[in-house]
Amino acid sequence: MKKLLLVVCSLYWLLPQAQAQTGTYKGIGTIVFEAGAPLSLIKGTSESANGLIDLETGKFRFDVPITSFQFMNSLMHERFNDKYMQSGRFQKATFVGRITEKGPVSAKGEARVTAAGILTIHGVAKKRTITGTLIQKGNTWQLLTDFPVKLADHHIQAPRLSSGYGASTMKVSLKMPLMPADPEPQQMVAARKFSFK
Repeated sequence: MKKLLLVVCSLYWLLPQAQAQTGTYKGIGTIVFEAGAPLSLIKGTSESANGLIDLETGKFRFDVPITSFQFMNSLMHERFNDKYMQSGRFQKATFVGRITEKGPVSAKGEARVTAAGILTIHGVAKKRTITGTLIQKGNTWQLLTDFPVKLADHHIQAPRLSSGYGASTMKVSLKMPLMPADPEPQQMVAARKFSFK
């Protein structure tokens, strides 16, 4: 009986810690952007996108180091960082905000979500509303989303394609596994400062 009481008491003290971790998830994912037509495509890929999301409050923060994008050739990598993105000055792209809508989880473990926040690229912040899909796998989630970004909105010079035309919009896609984790204080503080005003 004493042993049973001891086990119950132990669970009582451990339970709040376990519950505190259930809402916060973080991960490292892959982000890809494409601009231009198939025959003159500019494509960059980064596997260093960082994410932190609290599914209880809906608050989130995602960022990616600009220099982490890789290209088919080194010349494009150099132009992307020096000429177009000026990564020495603007080192990260970020999206900070809150999930505003979350649909029901389907039988496949999928839920459609809508997120509103501030997307900052090239030092220029813009309010954005972006939709995506959360896929539940046991106690983990996977986030999938894709959305367009107009280069002019972030004061990015449109790169010239081989066709002679400029690529004015890039398509961004993100795939990120999210694991249960304690929130990182500096990231959650940044998320709390976010305002829809």
